[in-house]
Amino acid sequence: MQVAGQFLATIGWLGLALIVSELVATGIYLAGQWLGYRLSGSQVVLVAGFRYQIARVTGHWHWQRPLTSYPHLVALPPTDAKRFNYASICFSGGLFSLLTVIISLVTVAQVTVTFNLWLMVAVIWIWVNTLKAGQLLPMMLHGRPTGALDFKTARTSSAALTAAYVTQLAAATTVMTGSVASLPVDAILMPTGGDRQNYLVVRQAWVTLQWGLQHSLSLPDLLTGLDRLAPSFNTLPPADLAIYVDATIYWNLIANRTGAQIIGWYQDTGLQRLRQRYTPLTQYKLQAAYTWRVDHQEAQALALIDRGLIQAKRVAAMTEVEWLKALRTKIQTSGKD
Repeated sequence: MQVAGQFLATIGWLGLALIVSELVATGIYLAGQWLGYRLSGSQVVLVAGFRYQIARVTGHWHWQRPLTSYPHLVALPPTDAKRFNYASICFSGGLFSLLTVIISLVTVAQVTVTFNLWLMVAVIWIWVNTLKAGQLLPMMLHGRPTGALDFKTARTSSAALTAAYVTQLAAATTVMTGSVASLPVDAILMPTGGDRQNYLVVRQAWVTLQWGLQHSLSLPDLLTGLDRLAPSFNTLPPADLAIYVDATIYWNLIANRTGAQIIGWYQDTGLQRLRQRYTPLTQYKLQAAYTWRVDHQEAQALALIDRGLIQAKRVAAMTEVEWLKALRTKIQTSGKD
């Protein structure tokens, strides 16, 4: 019994060491990202952790709890795009983690230790920071590309680097205002010479569609734009794919285009897991549209919209709030016809 108790105690301490190492290593990684943003003239507007985040909304910092989150920062890039140093943004977090690994290895080498609990704790600490340095956590495990892949993708063309700047600007604007409607026109114009298979360029194309929709882009034009994104789906990171497939299904349902392909995409088990993992907030809107158009259950659809509005307001997702309200009005109006 004493041996079993010592074993359980050891496992408990190693588990605690893993949790603490992950939290502290994440803090170090984010500190490096923050420095990289500041060196490039960017202003941090969101600090996200594990299911919690602090966001700068309408000029004030707010505590939020989104449905899903991973540790990362969002920053407003400098007004002068020439100051935009994408290398510092992509690699600063990993560099801080790498320096931590080097310092930890040097420290362990200076201390004579036997193979005991403390050595295992040191191994866990160094391993967790090594993963951070490689940007495997939290990026790759969350279906998002590493900073190195982002940097490599941006270097393929001037259009790709422009897309990296614009999409960062769009992400920060969405945090601060809840939508991309306030983006200047020159930010949403697609640069010439872009490769449709470059996922950064595809992201900017998506920003252009969002901006157009918020400035009364007609539904046929939106559907045409979504159709143009479809050939690039198989080249996108999972997190992007979930967003674009979600939107493609939703807007086709709104237009009452309930063809076999749209229904198949909605019902596909793999795509469902993908959407639920990366776009949980928009699932209320999508499920409501499907319940209304395909199942013809208006009351159930309205209940889903009410639940979605609660979650969207909690994280100040104003675009989602507007679209949920618009969908509710559309369903209620259709019931009176």
